[in-house]
Amino acid sequence: MVTVIEDLSASRLASDIDLVLFDTKKTTPEGRALWQAIVARLKLCARWWAALGVPGTIAHIHTCSGLSYFLDGSLLLLARARGVPVLLHIHGGLFEDFLRALSPAARCIAQFIARRASQVVVLSTGWRDRLAPLLPGARLSIIENGIRLPLQTADRADADVPTILFLGTVSTAKGVEDLIEAIGRLRHPFRLVLVGGEDPPGIGVRLRARATQFRLAGCVEFTGPVYGAAKHDWLRTADIFVLPSHAEALPMALLEAMAHGLAVVASRVGAIPSVVVDERSGLLVDARDVDQIAGALERLLADRELRARFGREAQRVAHARYSVDRAAAELIDLYRKVAA
Repeated sequence: MVTVIEDLSASRLASDIDLVLFDTKKTTPEGRALWQAIVARLKLCARWWAALGVPGTIAHIHTCSGLSYFLDGSLLLLARARGVPVLLHIHGGLFEDFLRALSPAARCIAQFIARRASQVVVLSTGWRDRLAPLLPGARLSIIENGIRLPLQTADRADADVPTILFLGTVSTAKGVEDLIEAIGRLRHPFRLVLVGGEDPPGIGVRLRARATQFRLAGCVEFTGPVYGAAKHDWLRTADIFVLPSHAEALPMALLEAMAHGLAVVASRVGAIPSVVVDERSGLLVDARDVDQIAGALERLLADRELRARFGREAQRVAHARYSVDRAAAELIDLYRKVAA
């Protein structure tokens, strides 16, 4: 979600409209008292109320599952109380599961919040079809994520030991434990690089121990979080991108990897099958299926030409469909619609 907002704020959205970013992240320290949290929230709501006072304002709220949805919902209701149109932009592959797991009372509140939005933005046709029955009465619009397309072309050589890149949160939900088990079955030489922060902290220790069990510790590297040019350096020089997630919406890392011309191995979850065409721009696998993950990686490691062919098609799709300026143009059209 942070990457989406950063890319949009650097797109034509910032030049075509008067864009004001409103930061809602937590500012109180860990372990703060309840009264401190309440005071901080009231101050945030007061700043939000003041920001809504500019004539012609439209509120665009990015949200995800969990408590964040209800906190963001309170900002939505304040905006509606002030007569301001609101776009509620939903991110996170677990949002459907979040709605289904709510108690009847909490689900009613979640549905009320969605109905009060002028438009609820979802990331794919499939997601709209799954969320519509869970958010009855909400007006759903589809706007797929867009990315800042790389200015530099790929700089990858014909390496004897290809690099497999994972980019995202190093967590069970992203399938990294399945991935470590899968690489233990590979026969061709490889190097696996996992770029991203850990959730929960310390999961990397367990994953390193698992890699050691497979005698692959020297083949696996954990970089921690990497941003900006350093992140794009990994995307330019890797050979294969892997994302074996258990749940996704429309992952930005996948779009960035495709834009850099990387052959993709990814799970059939969320909007991924609408982006990656199996056997054409990458290989799709079932979530949690270690055998399929290993088999797909083995094919790409063994066949340099197949990697190149998938990478070229992935890059073509990314540049044709997933630029951030395309997403910004669709948002501007939606702003005009709700303003009218």
